[in-house]
Amino acid sequence: MHNRLLITLALAAAALPPCATARAQSGQPVPERPYITGRLAQLQKVRTPEGIESLEQVELGGLKQWISIRGQNQKNPVLLFIHGGPGSPEMPQRWLWQRPIEDYFTVVQWDQRGVGKNALTHDSATVYPTLSLDRIVQDAAELSELLARRFGQRKIVVMGHSWGSMVGLTLASRRPELMHAYVGIGQVVATAAEHDIWVGARERALKAGNMDGVRELDSIAPYPAADGRFDLAKAMLARKWGTLYNGLWYGVPTSDLMFEIGDWGPEYTPEDIAANSRNGSWAGGKLLGELAAFDFRTTVRSVKVPVVIIQGRWDLLTAYAPAEAYFRQLEAPRKTLVTFERSGHLPMIEEPGHFLMTLVNEVLPLAGGRVVFPRP
Repeated sequence: MHNRLLITLALAAAALPPCATARAQSGQPVPERPYITGRLAQLQKVRTPEGIESLEQVELGGLKQWISIRGQNQKNPVLLFIHGGPGSPEMPQRWLWQRPIEDYFTVVQWDQRGVGKNALTHDSATVYPTLSLDRIVQDAAELSELLARRFGQRKIVVMGHSWGSMVGLTLASRRPELMHAYVGIGQVVATAAEHDIWVGARERALKAGNMDGVRELDSIAPYPAADGRFDLAKAMLARKWGTLYNGLWYGVPTSDLMFEIGDWGPEYTPEDIAANSRNGSWAGGKLLGELAAFDFRTTVRSVKVPVVIIQGRWDLLTAYAPAEAYFRQLEAPRKTLVTFERSGHLPMIEEPGHFLMTLVNEVLPLAGGRVVFPRP
C-alpha cells in the first residue's frame, strides 16, 4: 500500500509541467494575473503569415472605440461579434471559446461606447446622453462598413449575443446590404417575453422544492408589469433564480465563474477592468430603458438576410420559448434555428464544439467561405 501511494505521487508529479513542479516543491505562490494573462496571450498568439492579431481603436460615431481582430487567414469571411449586457463587453472572455473559430473566420470583438476598454477614455458626461439602441446600431453599421473595406469584402457576418442580438437584428433589418448573414445567440424578442423567464424560474424552483425561491418570485408577480415597464430590480431577481437552475450556464448555479473568466482576458489591464466596472452600471442602466416597450414581433417581422438563431434550451435570461416562436414568425430568405440541448445563455462556452460546427456548417457557406486546410 505504501509503495503504491509513492508510485501514484511520483506519477502525478511527473505529469506536472516543470515550472509547476518547481513551484509546488519550493512553496511559491500561485501565479498572479500578469503571468496568467501573458501565458494565455502566448498560447493564443496568431502565428500564421496570412493571419492577423490586432488590438486597436477605430472611430465610430465621433468616438474612438476599441476592437480586437483575430484570425488565421485574412481572406476568411469577417465575423463581427456584438456583445451583450447592455454594458457587458465580452472581449475579455473570448480566450475561452473563440480560438477554433479563428481558423474559419476573421473574428472582430468590439467594446461598445462607454464600456470595456473605452471606459478609461470615454467621459461619462459626454457619452451618457448619446447612449441608445439607435446610436449603437449606427456604430455597428459604421464598423461593418469599415471592416468590409479593410478586408476587401463586400459583406460581413454579424453575430449578436443577448443585448447584442437586439443591436444585430436591428442592423439586419435596416442595413441588409452590409451582411452575408445574421447570427443571434440568446435572441432577445420583447419585454413581454420577460414573463417566460419568470415562469421558467418559478417552475424550476418549484420542481426542486425550493419554496423560498417560489415565494420570492411570487413577490414580484405579475411580472412584467401590465404597463410593460421594465423594472431592473425585478428582472435581476427573476434571473437570480433562473441562474440557479441552469438558466445562465448549464450546471453552474451562479454567475461568478462567468465574470471571473473576464478577469483573465489578455486584452484588458487591471485599470480597464476597474473602469469598466464603474461605467458598466451607468451605461447599462441608461440602455435598459430601451427595453420598456421593446418588441421585435411587431417592429421586425422580416429581414432580407439569412438568419441563424443559436438558442440554449435551458436559457432563462432570454428564454427559449419566445425565441423559438419569434423565429417561426420571422420571414427571411433562409433561416435556421439550432437548439443547444445542454446550454443556458452561453452556448459558445457551454457547448463550444457544437458552436464551432454550427458556424462552420450553417454560417460559413452563407459567407462564401469553405473549409480549406493549408498545404506546406
